[in-house]
Amino acid sequence: MRKHATRYLTALSLAAFLALPVWARGDSATVTVTNPTSIAGKQLAPGTYKLEALPGQNHLKVVDTSSRKTVADVPCQWFQLKTASNTTEVILSNNTVTEVDFGGKTQAVKFD
Repeated sequence: MRKHATRYLTALSLAAFLALPVWARGDSATVTVTNPTSIAGKQLAPGTYKLEALPGQNHLKVVDTSSRKTVADVPCQWFQLKTASNTTEVILSNNTVTEVDFGGKTQAVKFD
């Protein structure tokens, strides 16, 4: 009986460990750029990218959606919006990503 309990406890622990990334769910936005664009000093070729941020972490992962490969991991700063953003929005200025607002959230990220 004790042997079975140990196996079940081990299996349960492994399942909980594998589920951790699900609990640490972050925010993401998708952006399509038609011109060379930069984000925190990193150049992005024209294409579609997924921008992934985890709350409390000071970096954002840039994933090329066509190859599903991470093309950049850039520093970011979280800041508080006055009100929750209605939609997820990637803000660009002069072909540079300056801010990402996440729909339904009062926190956003900006880049230096």
